[in-house]
Amino acid sequence: MSKDSKQIRRLTVNGRTWTITEVEKQGIAQTIIINDEELSVRILREPTDDQPDLVANINGKVLIARREEERDGSDYLIRLNGRLLKVSLEGREQLSHDTGMSETVLGPVVITAPMSGRIVSLKASPNTSVTKGQPLAVLEAMKMENEIASPKTGIVKEVYVKPGALVKAGEQLCLVA
Repeated sequence: MSKDSKQIRRLTVNGRTWTITEVEKQGIAQTIIINDEELSVRILREPTDDQPDLVANINGKVLIARREEERDGSDYLIRLNGRLLKVSLEGREQLSHDTGMSETVLGPVVITAPMSGRIVSLKASPNTSVTKGQPLAVLEAMKMENEIASPKTGIVKEVYVKPGALVKAGEQLCLVA
């Protein structure tokens, strides 16, 4: 993602939907905009097998979240500071500062891990053709397998990880041109 583009997602909690825009990410800290309100988010502790709670500081307030159960695809039951919520997170669209919503991702794209976890398998190797939406890798995080899809049709030029590798959020996985 270039610094002239942003990640757009839709978050639905108990039937109410918000638009989330990722503005800047630096390690465990990031700045996001939720319905025009800028928030500073810092992950204090990621979930592990021993400690299944995600602990985050959002604008100075500490929140503790635990995934209770996965429902259907992107639907989850999350316990946030003791309150049970039905949560759905959709989309990973690109928004360009200059042109609005972008249907086409131009130029080479470095695919990064959306969260910390373990690479279970690679679905593409260098010099293979891929189509937009085609799985490139499977990342296990919080006892769930997540497919990492190609944001564009192109050719995998480089793969930076191997199956079994532990990766952190934002770590480079591969390059698609």
